[in-house]
Amino acid sequence: MSYQVFARKYRPQSFDGVVGQDSAVTTLKNAITLSRLHHAYLFCGARGVGKTSLARIFAKSVNCEKGPTATPCQTCTVCQSITTGASFDVLEIDGASNTGVDDVRELREKVKYLPTTGKHKFYIIDEVHMLSQSAFNALLKTLEEPPPHVIFVFATTEPHKIPITILSRCQRFDFKRLTVPQLVGHLKNIAGQEKLNISDEALSLIANCADGSVRDSLSLLDQIVSFCGTTASLDQVREILGLADRALLLEMLEAIIKSDIQVALAQAKLVYEKGVDFKIFAEGLLEMVHHLLLVSEAGIGAVDSSPGEKEIFARLAKETDTARLLILFQILARGVEDLARSDFPRLIFEIILLKMSRSKELLLIPEILDRLQGRGMGDATGGEEWQGPSPSWPQFVKKVIETKPQVGAILEHAAPLKIGDGMISLGFEPKSLYADMLKERISTLEEIALSYFKKPVRFDIGVNPTNGAPITALQTRQAEEQKKTAEVREKAMTHPAIQKAQEMLGARIKEIKEIK
Repeated sequence: MSYQVFARKYRPQSFDGVVGQDSAVTTLKNAITLSRLHHAYLFCGARGVGKTSLARIFAKSVNCEKGPTATPCQTCTVCQSITTGASFDVLEIDGASNTGVDDVRELREKVKYLPTTGKHKFYIIDEVHMLSQSAFNALLKTLEEPPPHVIFVFATTEPHKIPITILSRCQRFDFKRLTVPQLVGHLKNIAGQEKLNISDEALSLIANCADGSVRDSLSLLDQIVSFCGTTASLDQVREILGLADRALLLEMLEAIIKSDIQVALAQAKLVYEKGVDFKIFAEGLLEMVHHLLLVSEAGIGAVDSSPGEKEIFARLAKETDTARLLILFQILARGVEDLARSDFPRLIFEIILLKMSRSKELLLIPEILDRLQGRGMGDATGGEEWQGPSPSWPQFVKKVIETKPQVGAILEHAAPLKIGDGMISLGFEPKSLYADMLKERISTLEEIALSYFKKPVRFDIGVNPTNGAPITALQTRQAEEQKKTAEVREKAMTHPAIQKAQEMLGARIKEIKEIK
């Protein structure tokens, strides 16, 4: 007998052989047992999760000579003809190749004829969403009044493209992508039958690459066996699948968390020397950050990884926080897109590492502002005449903006002239309309102040003195933003990586903008 690929050799032939679709299997078995067969079924789900296989098993169970039964005998003429694809009563139609209205009209004529050997005629239409609108319209009449001996099974990866008139006449089953443990268990069973020597960790890599598809996982296993024979090492599996060394990924992730840019750049050099695609490596690193986020928020049980990796994730989760991990994820996700378009992937990847290693500094900005603005208003002024901007005034204005945005927008234009003894004197520019607008909202402002300062505060609204006028909260914020931008620009322009980039490209950076 000629060689059969694993995806065909281990295609399930009974309900018990279907992996990961317990809901659909149980419902169909009950429908057969209780004689509650519907005339049309819609199987939705990603590629390779068992839609067509389950449709064949369903047809076999209904038409088996010893049935209808949830456990077809597999030995009768009907079962064997369905297994080999030679049954005249189970017709598989490719929706992508038979999209026209004439194809459906021909089908409508054929459904009138009784089955030859079985009890029902099954029409399994794969990728049914590829039918044209006119073809769906032609099919609608048959679905409304189907012959009693006909059962339709539609399979699709894109159910949203199917008209609602068709959907409403079908029983819908949504097939799930298989989890990594489910795929590993299935692959391990097949590896045992084929006498393959492949570790669970290697099977886990295959399962991760399969993206929830049984067929894809078996195709990858087939490829590995063709290359390695019956024994495949972990390194060989990584090489065949084009995956980066997970140990290297974990080491780089740890270097980033610890802001050790020298180690991270050294590992980037190693990635380059190994010939690993930087985009693929960055995607692997993105997955690691994603796992670490899940562990940080939901615990170690939230990820499917080896025990060794889980231990590392648990340790790293204690060394950082969710806010920083979210920043790392955003930087890396954008970096993956940049790598896909760049002709200088190593340069781009190293800059990504620099951003990620420096991300800890981004988290310190609110803390720095809090420290600058942290003293209480009474302590800052002690009831004396205003000598400069109060450290806590911008904080109070921010609170007003959060509570009452309209009042806060006005208050931003006011400058505190004197603070003390339960009184805050505010000044506005001469002829400013904001003074009158704030006077109309003074009661609201005093309510917010009572909540903020935990004591009654009155406001006196006047005009700024012409000399030595204090700055407003708006001016304070604008000055802080300008200072921050200048510092970022100065650091960026003098950074070795930026200077190296300019040398490599033979160009000069004209402008640097902060990406928010």
